[in-house]
Amino acid sequence: MNARPAAPARPARGLQDLQVWGECLPEPLFGQLRRRLSLANFGRWRRAGLPFYRTTFWYPSRRAPSHVVEQAIEVLRKAARPSSQVAGVEWWFSVVDINATPQWLLPCHFDRADLDEADPARIRHPESASVFFFDAVPYGELVVTDQVLGEDGRPSPREPRRMRFVPPGENRYAVFPGHLYHGVIGRLWRPEADECLRVSLAVNWWTERPAAPYLLDSGEAVRIFELDAAPAEAPAS
Repeated sequence: MNARPAAPARPARGLQDLQVWGECLPEPLFGQLRRRLSLANFGRWRRAGLPFYRTTFWYPSRRAPSHVVEQAIEVLRKAARPSSQVAGVEWWFSVVDINATPQWLLPCHFDRADLDEADPARIRHPESASVFFFDAVPYGELVVTDQVLGEDGRPSPREPRRMRFVPPGENRYAVFPGHLYHGVIGRLWRPEADECLRVSLAVNWWTERPAAPYLLDSGEAVRIFELDAAPAEAPAS
């Protein structure tokens, strides 16, 4: 009996797997999110010195949502379509002044389980990384390259062969493989616009909880961001 031919190997996930959705959240839920997490409040927390990039939260996959951010994540899950191995999400807010520098507002980097881990052999990446934009701003595009982490801890190849750019847009959501090198560009050659904040929600889909010591339970966001602990209205199906 002839052996059944082997199934073709699934191509490795790469830049071609980046996907973008517009108007990703239902309008009622998006409105709740913006009312409870207003630009004015982000400005206030920023002036108070809140370290957004080290104020990250863990929301397990099998737990019911307890505040509006977790409800938003449940809707984003339908777009991100994580695998059955994903145990939960790590989320945080990215808040930058679009005129902080004309170059990289957020230098290219690799998302990892612990920002303090320097050994390339021990660095773990999320299954998927994603960014949800609160508002349209004149610049501050998400840049995702085809580079991956090399054995020496540097991007490989040294220079990207391909890049994709995602402009910030109201209620826009971008998902890409979690091992890709990415960052946020400033205005570069463009005229300087009026000062404003670029606010986004980063959502990383992990197969196991990151071990970073600064990672908080998602319920702590109720206290830190002055959220209503009671669930908001159910999102539209």
